[in-house]
Amino acid sequence: MPAPTINLAGRASRAIADLRGALTRSLFPSTPAELRLVDEQLAMARKGTWAALFVTPLAASLLALSEVGLLPVWRLAFWPIALTLAYISSDLYYRGLLSRSDHSAEDIRQRARLNARFTILLAAMWCGMCYDLLVPGDIASEAVMFTVLACSLSAWSSIGAYHFASALAAMPFYLAAMVAMPLVEGRAGILFAGLAIAYWLLMRSHMMLNYATRERMLLLEQERSGLIESLKTAKEESDAARHRAEQASLAKSAFLANMSHELRTPLNAILGFSEIIGSKAMGPGAVDQYAEYGNYIHSSGDHLLSLINDILDLSKIEAGRLSLRESELDLRRLMDDTAQMMSARAVASGVALAVHVERSFPNLHADERAVRQILANLVSNAIKFTPPGGRVTAFASVLADGSPAFGVDDTGLGIALEDQEKVFESFGQGRHDAVLADKGTGLGLPIVRGLTEAHGGKVRLESVPSRGTRITITLPPERARPRLKAAS
Repeated sequence: MPAPTINLAGRASRAIADLRGALTRSLFPSTPAELRLVDEQLAMARKGTWAALFVTPLAASLLALSEVGLLPVWRLAFWPIALTLAYISSDLYYRGLLSRSDHSAEDIRQRARLNARFTILLAAMWCGMCYDLLVPGDIASEAVMFTVLACSLSAWSSIGAYHFASALAAMPFYLAAMVAMPLVEGRAGILFAGLAIAYWLLMRSHMMLNYATRERMLLLEQERSGLIESLKTAKEESDAARHRAEQASLAKSAFLANMSHELRTPLNAILGFSEIIGSKAMGPGAVDQYAEYGNYIHSSGDHLLSLINDILDLSKIEAGRLSLRESELDLRRLMDDTAQMMSARAVASGVALAVHVERSFPNLHADERAVRQILANLVSNAIKFTPPGGRVTAFASVLADGSPAFGVDDTGLGIALEDQEKVFESFGQGRHDAVLADKGTGLGLPIVRGLTEAHGGKVRLESVPSRGTRITITLPPERARPRLKAAS
């Protein structure tokens, strides 16, 4: 086979494949971009052709009147009436479909196919004028029909070139009508039929060009909308990042201001009492007094070490470098140890401290140091924010899904709803801190959350101002162990 023939066949094959692909995307869009494009094409086609609902029946009636005296009345009335009814019924049906449209994938596909079917029906009926109104042998009648078809084909190549399948659906009917009409005259009409084919090809090219231009316009509009949405999202993310940075800066400033007091107090005590002991300011025989000052130095150093440990622990948690040394442990024993350790502080604050653990509560597979720190922070906070005469209860129970849960319940000051998330932020403090002299660093609850999440658990805070707070730690069910033996 010669090379030109092969090239021509290849081009024809590609053209057919492209046409089939375009029809498939037009009638059965699948990707989100295709669905959005077809939905917008159908909306534009609806706006571009709405006037045809009024103009076409009027034009059909005028065409029928131009044939008065040449054809029977029933033939003159049949076509305009049938065409008008077809236009009105199809418009009402499609309008009802639009009123129930949810713009889902299936809805868009259904409307695309229905629009193409209606186009086929209305184009076939419109081009049927040359079979119903044409008067054979009457040159004036043939000229009018041919002119009307040519003008309407030209109009359709412009106003109909929105939805590809619908635009293409009408073209074969125009070709059939414009070619068949002159051929009725025999050989004399062959020339006009050839001219009709040439004109149809020209209008088809014009229609394809119009469609391609509008498709590019819609795609560019979609791209522009996408860029605008991206810019809006980027601005929102930028604003959120700036807000977080401002909050972090405020938290840092508040932390430094608070820590300057927290660190200076024990350091001043250490320096002051150590200077007294070192200089023997009380005299060489004041051994008991020096021993008391030594205890003050030890307690201040212990407090200072506790602050530094908290900061280091939080830094490890936030850097994702916290390593757990997990083993089987008895939560009852840890709660009793914590209660004993905090009992002196509870008595000094006038707060009743109790422990309640369900009999069926299992052992836990967790990091013992981390669980001790969680309990100590929760109990310490509860005692600090519970006025004299109040109650603090450490509890543990098993949830319905088998998850072990434990925490601390108090009858203290409570936390306002707008502050309940803030207290879990690093160096964050609730408004109730303002009424206390010992505000603390705001590290306790952030450390509790970090240690809990490191175990795969969750922290839940329930609080009502002036009525108390309940903080519950829930661990995954797989961290529960049967109580076959005491934890070592």
